[in-house]
Amino acid sequence: MDVKLLVVQGKARGQHLLFPDGEYVFGRGPECHVRPDSEWVSRQHCLLRINGNAVSLRDLGSTNGTLVNGVRVVGDRILQIGDQVQIGPLVFQVVVEENSSFHPQRSHVRRDTKVNTSRDTAEEERFTP
Repeated sequence: MDVKLLVVQGKARGQHLLFPDGEYVFGRGPECHVRPDSEWVSRQHCLLRINGNAVSLRDLGSTNGTLVNGVRVVGDRILQIGDQVQIGPLVFQVVVEENSSFHPQRSHVRRDTKVNTSRDTAEEERFTP
């Protein structure tokens, strides 16, 4: 199972990221898998964990918090299809992809890989909200 996060609020609205099983850190730090370019996002903001059929999210002590459906995440939070996750100025909707075949319009996120989300340049390494 792959999990897709569709951007529903932010400059990248309409784009999405596809995550296979694994753990993914969101934050501004260079070690993070997904790096939103916003001061509202902490260096290590939150952790998305996908394990088989379970999808969970944990805030990593971020300054501004991580929200699911408008409620601040405390501890691990199990995510459901349709949940809205807010990380800084970005709001994502959770979608499950049963077919994980590659599609060129998608940004696949793999462990230890920087996310390129700019449509204009392959050198872009930061996700602009």
